[in-house]
Amino acid sequence: MTTLQHDKALGRARLSLSGVLAQSVGFMGPVFSLAALLPLIVGQSATGRGAGVATPLAILVAGAGVFGAGWIIAQYAKRIHLCGSLYEYICDAAGPRAGIVAGWLYYGAMLILGVANFLVLGGQTQGFLQSAFKTDVPWWPLSLGFVALVTAIVVVGVRFSVRSQLILVLISAAVVLGFSLYVIGRGGLGGHSLSLRPFNPGAVGRLDLLYGVLYGINMFIGFETAANLAEETDNPKRHVPRAVLLSLTIVGAYFLLTAYAQDAGFGMNAATWKNSGFPLQALASGTFGSAGFGNFMYVLIILDILAVAIGTGVAATRGMLAMARAGRLPAVLATVHRRYQTPVAGALVLAGLSAVIIIVVRATNGFFALNGQPQWLPMFSWMAGIGGTGLAVMYFAISVTGIRGLWQHVSRPKLVVAGAAGIMVAAGAVFGAVYKAPSPLNSVPWVIGSWIVLGLLWSYYAMRREPVPASAAAPVVTSAEETR
Repeated sequence: MTTLQHDKALGRARLSLSGVLAQSVGFMGPVFSLAALLPLIVGQSATGRGAGVATPLAILVAGAGVFGAGWIIAQYAKRIHLCGSLYEYICDAAGPRAGIVAGWLYYGAMLILGVANFLVLGGQTQGFLQSAFKTDVPWWPLSLGFVALVTAIVVVGVRFSVRSQLILVLISAAVVLGFSLYVIGRGGLGGHSLSLRPFNPGAVGRLDLLYGVLYGINMFIGFETAANLAEETDNPKRHVPRAVLLSLTIVGAYFLLTAYAQDAGFGMNAATWKNSGFPLQALASGTFGSAGFGNFMYVLIILDILAVAIGTGVAATRGMLAMARAGRLPAVLATVHRRYQTPVAGALVLAGLSAVIIIVVRATNGFFALNGQPQWLPMFSWMAGIGGTGLAVMYFAISVTGIRGLWQHVSRPKLVVAGAAGIMVAAGAVFGAVYKAPSPLNSVPWVIGSWIVLGLLWSYYAMRREPVPASAAAPVVTSAEETR
């Protein structure tokens, strides 16, 4: 007996605010971001420039700018309760053709990020096993194992998915938060490294601070994915907007505190911080910890990446389902599981693509030149660059179109301020991702440009087909009363 059905409605999971919030926070990956992205803000980037000792200030400025785009998304989430998220919002503001291209870019970028997550999961787990147990297990079967695990979690149901994310994030983030408070409580390096210098704009050059802000924006990517659960929460008008803005506020405050703790832990010395490799692990295994605690921190990072992988899978599969049931992607992607009523076809697409890329990377010894790096790392960096830049382009698009789409529904001064902030930070994030990027990251603009062109061509084909009204699957609220 088949376990699939072609009913295009998702199961009514009736998620609470905490469940919807877990989706955004899980996708953002607070511990993973600290381990992988914070060093870029400090100055470990291709340009060699970053905010250095003023990294907490750069995060504060970046978070404030992203909050502008988040405010626009939250206003849309009060009016449109569909799992297509940003794709649906751009359809509302700029029409279906623009929406198709936007969805093509947005969920394509999410698929790429999903594959990248599995590469880094396998690689980090291999590194942990080598460090803690002196056991060398190849990264690629570990990556394939994570593909199977995440696919099962996404298919079993959104309630199980968000609970898994919540548990993984809470465990990893709580330990890192406790460690950060411990570093601050000891007064930082030498017991006398606490000061307000990290929040002083004059602590670094203006251009260096700007680069820190540009890289800092990437730490907030994924905050909007709570909107992908609009059809599976009991009060989407209330829960989704709050989850979008709360995720930015909570995780932003977390980034500020933990970045300040690292700043103090390295004695407010930007050069030492920048050259430490992975600052979080360096502090945990050095002055403020031990080799054993450093390995434990390794585990926490892996758990947080796993939460990111689950969040990416949840968001991407629901987005593809939303487009497919409206006739804007192949209809098979609207297939849901008979028992769990989850988008199983989308989950299988993500799993299949991930397995193919993992095998190709293994068979081609990295696909790109290794230059002394682990086999999985060059492809991970390239795919993460494509996915992150693609999502930044979408934040730019929603900020631009949102001014038009929400003009009659919200406070216009607030809308203009939020739209301007969103436009500036999104454009800055794109610039920071591609400026002076080394090979193979210098190909990212060409890949994204080509993907957008393919999306435009697909939109002409899709628009000629008979569309299935999205409103048949879930309610759309657009009245002025509902936006209050």
